[in-house]
Amino acid sequence: MEENKEKIELIKKSFELKHLKKYKEALELLYKALEYDNIKQDNVELLSQIGDLHIQLKNYDRALDEFHKALAINKHHQYSIQKCYDIYCQTNRLNKALNIAQKMTEENKTPQSYYNYFKVLIKLDKAQDVIEIFNSLPDEIKLDTDILYLISTLCNGTKKKLLLEKVLSINAYHTNANLDLAAIEFENGNYSKVIQYCLNIEDDNPIALYYLGMVESKNKNYTKAIDLFSSAIKLDNDNHNFYYDLAKTYCDIAWLDEALCAMKKSINLDLAKNNTNNLDEKYFLIGWILIKQNKLQKALLNLNSIDKNSKIYENAQILIQIINLKSMNLSLAKKHLEELYEKEKDNTVLLDTLASVYKELKLYKQAIKIYMDALKIDPNSIYYTLEVIDLLIDEKEYNEALNMIEKFSEKYQNCANIYNSLTRIYYRLHDLNNALNSINKYIELDSNNAEAYYFKGLILNDLANYEDARKSIYNAIKLNPNIAKYYYQMARSYLKLKEYKNALLYSKEAIEIDPNEISYKKQAYEISLLIGDKNQIEMYKNQLERSEKILKMSR
Repeated sequence: MEENKEKIELIKKSFELKHLKKYKEALELLYKALEYDNIKQDNVELLSQIGDLHIQLKNYDRALDEFHKALAINKHHQYSIQKCYDIYCQTNRLNKALNIAQKMTEENKTPQSYYNYFKVLIKLDKAQDVIEIFNSLPDEIKLDTDILYLISTLCNGTKKKLLLEKVLSINAYHTNANLDLAAIEFENGNYSKVIQYCLNIEDDNPIALYYLGMVESKNKNYTKAIDLFSSAIKLDNDNHNFYYDLAKTYCDIAWLDEALCAMKKSINLDLAKNNTNNLDEKYFLIGWILIKQNKLQKALLNLNSIDKNSKIYENAQILIQIINLKSMNLSLAKKHLEELYEKEKDNTVLLDTLASVYKELKLYKQAIKIYMDALKIDPNSIYYTLEVIDLLIDEKEYNEALNMIEKFSEKYQNCANIYNSLTRIYYRLHDLNNALNSINKYIELDSNNAEAYYFKGLILNDLANYEDARKSIYNAIKLNPNIAKYYYQMARSYLKLKEYKNALLYSKEAIEIDPNEISYKKQAYEISLLIGDKNQIEMYKNQLERSEKILKMSR
């Protein structure tokens, strides 16, 4: 009696450990429980549970051994038979799986046994056999929704859709049928039907969340789309590659850091699975993002990874002209892109590249014109709209920029970048209070942008609120410690707070990062004068004089 209690306690504890995904520990306890007695019927259940744990640990052959032991005691133990079948399917031992399925069907003509039989026949490319057997079955088996769904996977077009709809007429919440119909309607652009089918599926289904995210992205509801893609990834970040569409959505709202992170994960997932189908498109997008971030060598590496036979290869060569523009022959790149523009004015990659060239050369009016051409092709593009707004600001066309911002904000109130543009306008107009309000709104929407915290610190310094300026710039440095101007601005805060030693430390760091910027050396010289350290005064005076001579010579 005492032994029986201990056995029950071991089994109970093993189930708790299994629930916690501690499969090895659970396995040890079940093996101990198995030693207590030799009641064969009890052993069948214990052996099948041990087999289950080996499946969780991917020890498939060990699992088969345990299920076969259970079947040696009770050859009709359905659970063990089913698990053997599942393992053979999963490990691609299809003839063994077929043998089990045939026996199951002969002994027990149930929908489940026919489902197993059809499933392995389909894996063995014997679709015609499936159709013939299906047509001979009685209606009660033919109308089983799982079997109907399997038959739908053998069909295309209207016939497939009709079969899926038949499945839903019997069971409106059949997950796979709803997902397949959602995919069909998404391809057809019937987004309201996509939503309808996805809402019939449980809330934690990652593919349903993905399709809902795609619909929101198509409808320009980018914040909702990002939330849905992120939820799908949390539930499944291995079997399906949701990162690519998440990255494209980030690009649509110009969140390039987030887009780059998602793209890297997408490419890594493809490489891990040896899936090369869409790699060229992904290398292209990651190259485009890196160019926008001025990471030219990394961009070139990705663009050069694109296969010469790829349909996207020529567009990649267009993007490479930006790299030529920024790092080599400016006039040659401009000339080449303008020649292409005369031949084709509806290639958005070309338009974006040429506009970027004009922007780099500070030819803002020409850049605006090209981006406006792009907007005619894609009038709902957030990216092109934001580019035009910022170029209008560069051209000092503030009223026109504000008009565009007002129209844009009616649709996209939660786009952080628009508040950056507003901050730029107000700052240039010396309206510092409105500039501060705008940058605060930006930070509310995107709290991980170093440049926003820097801009806020700059405004607060101009408002003589040096303590708050210091705190904001500190956040910028934490997020990106490699930007010289952040340290320069921090030194400015400490200088005004009369903390000269701290001011000089940050000023030195700015010079260390960018030794060619004269203003940083001038600041360090002025601070050293206030400290009164003769050695430092002499050092920074000499550095400043040398830099000024070099600047005069270069002119």
